[in-house]
Amino acid sequence: MANLEKFWKTLELNADRSTIMHYWNAALGETLNTLKTFLHPTEGRVEFYPNPLYPGCHPYYVVAYRNGTFQAVSENRDHIIDLEPDNVVIYRWDMLRFRKLLAGVMEISPASDTIKKLDFTIRLGNLALAPGEECPVYLVLVDRRNFFKEEISRLLLKSKTPFIVVTGTRIFWDDELVEVLRERKIPLLPLCEALEFSDGQFVTTGIWYGAVEAFRQVLHPENMVAVPDYQFSRSEGWEFRFAGRKMIPNEDLLGFFYIQYLLRYPHEIIYAGELEKAASEQGFSRSAVSAKEVDGEDEAVSREVAVNHDDVLDREAREQYRQRLTDLAAQRCWARDHDPVREKEIDDEYQIIENELSNAKTIHGKTRNIDSSSRNLAKRVTKNINTAIEKIEAGLPDFAKYLRNTLHFGLYPFYSPHEKIDWHF
Repeated sequence: MANLEKFWKTLELNADRSTIMHYWNAALGETLNTLKTFLHPTEGRVEFYPNPLYPGCHPYYVVAYRNGTFQAVSENRDHIIDLEPDNVVIYRWDMLRFRKLLAGVMEISPASDTIKKLDFTIRLGNLALAPGEECPVYLVLVDRRNFFKEEISRLLLKSKTPFIVVTGTRIFWDDELVEVLRERKIPLLPLCEALEFSDGQFVTTGIWYGAVEAFRQVLHPENMVAVPDYQFSRSEGWEFRFAGRKMIPNEDLLGFFYIQYLLRYPHEIIYAGELEKAASEQGFSRSAVSAKEVDGEDEAVSREVAVNHDDVLDREAREQYRQRLTDLAAQRCWARDHDPVREKEIDDEYQIIENELSNAKTIHGKTRNIDSSSRNLAKRVTKNINTAIEKIEAGLPDFAKYLRNTLHFGLYPFYSPHEKIDWHF
């Protein structure tokens, strides 16, 4: 997943959406090859070139020679570099095509009006709020805070119906006008957070969906339905809520199922094989890890664990161990907030017991050899959960932090919240 905040900032800082390839390359990074179709060369040639020795300092002068070659010369003429003709060509971003792309991604009807070269405000299109009801969505790209104030003030004066405002980033937002928009229930959000670039395409994040849904409810309170503050559900797709904030991920990850399973049973020790079995019954395929990935995991994930644990200990001893792990999970909940030293002791004891379960002798007195498949079980589950948390972090960073603080990984993962949460599944 590529972070395109630099790209949006480049569109904002260049009023005519034009600059040399050096800056487009810096803004787009690894996505340049995919998105370069939006760049068109112009007849213009740049007069200055970025300082190659001290970025951000005084630029070099571009000198054009009659033979068609170019050089960049420092201010003191003590450093000269040769340039390719393409280095001095100014490329313009195709906003007409880009508007159509954004409209499709954001599920709005694209506008058809022209876009002038120096337009700060671009109407992307209309968003359907209800049958027969639409509102315009405006993209405001400015390079100064006072321009932001002027554009938003103009929209407020001319618009007789509700509308949505999106910007590239937050850098030119004016606190006073942001508060005015909030009071008038007009959504304002940056596209660097509402969109992400993944697998070669732009996709919307939960931030966009959440803002649109909240806007609909504000305009039509009679249609509002009670929604839970904490939700981790899967029907046609996954839907998460944490402290009232919503996220709808675009992927159906195995790790999401594991997290949901653990959230259903707080403070209960659950064997990792049970998670895989439950996931398989729900149609998920097991995600295997390669030997390289197994050896490369960190120590927290890379525990010596055994898969076939049913014959490791006799039933009574095994149940005593599992009960102790459950007790430790409950104690750890309190210790995390009140006694860090005790929390460390609990984690150490938990690790010792888990290792004992893994390395125990069989009922015939023979020492169990731990093979690669044994190690892989805990690692598969942990790897999938961590991948899912990373996806959640993109839309709900507070929720991701909460999961990292309350989920314990390993052969016997568990969920230990410090306060009871009424999750809706």
